[in-house]
Amino acid sequence: MIEFLQRKMLPAICVIIYLSACPTTTIAQDFPIEQQKFIYFPHPTSQKWTTSVGVIATTLPYDITEELHYRVPAADFHVVRKISNKVNFDGRVSFQVLQNLFTVGPHWNTKLNNRLSAGVGNDIGYWFGFVNFAGFKSRGSGWQNSPNLSIGYRFNRQVLLTLRADALMNFNVKTYAGKERVTTDYRLFSGSSYTIAVEQPFYGKKNLTLGFRALYTDFFWQTWPAFESFDRNIFFPQIIIGLIL
Repeated sequence: MIEFLQRKMLPAICVIIYLSACPTTTIAQDFPIEQQKFIYFPHPTSQKWTTSVGVIATTLPYDITEELHYRVPAADFHVVRKISNKVNFDGRVSFQVLQNLFTVGPHWNTKLNNRLSAGVGNDIGYWFGFVNFAGFKSRGSGWQNSPNLSIGYRFNRQVLLTLRADALMNFNVKTYAGKERVTTDYRLFSGSSYTIAVEQPFYGKKNLTLGFRALYTDFFWQTWPAFESFDRNIFFPQIIIGLIL
């Protein structure tokens, strides 16, 4: 596990930090935060709508696959709707057709000083999936809740760095093999996740999000076909790439 973290987690974090520190070519001076577009950064937004499309790639650990580390990509559609000066509504869809996740929730963000900002939120999600392969039919669904806290730092050249922590809760998980209900002991408080994300100009009026998320949980919704939960938290690394439109 330690060797895996060194090979996968640390290089990803180093790349993100490097991108946040290197200058952009689009501007050589400080840029007003009010004129920037962002998805993760916990700052009051001036945009009525902000939309992002991208992909989230999750690496499944040996505890699930038993032999290899499989990378499971999911398309990601993310929308932020401004409600008031400090409150917005966050909506997200992660989908692979065979298994999909929808989350929505309110977020409150505030400016701490010229560089720092912070936010709190709570996202409620519903996931469902089905498998029909070689005569084997199964389906599953469940709900999740993720209260979260974010800290953001704004660099001079339109580079926004966000650190975010989420508590992970799963409930009302239902899985079926054929018509038979599969009974598994899922804990309500499943674990936590930690995200580092950088948002910066990409091309034209588009911005780019690069991020890394570390999940420590005994149940991850994309692994429901395994029909099992664990008595300990397992590490699931995710790479986040998004284009802010």
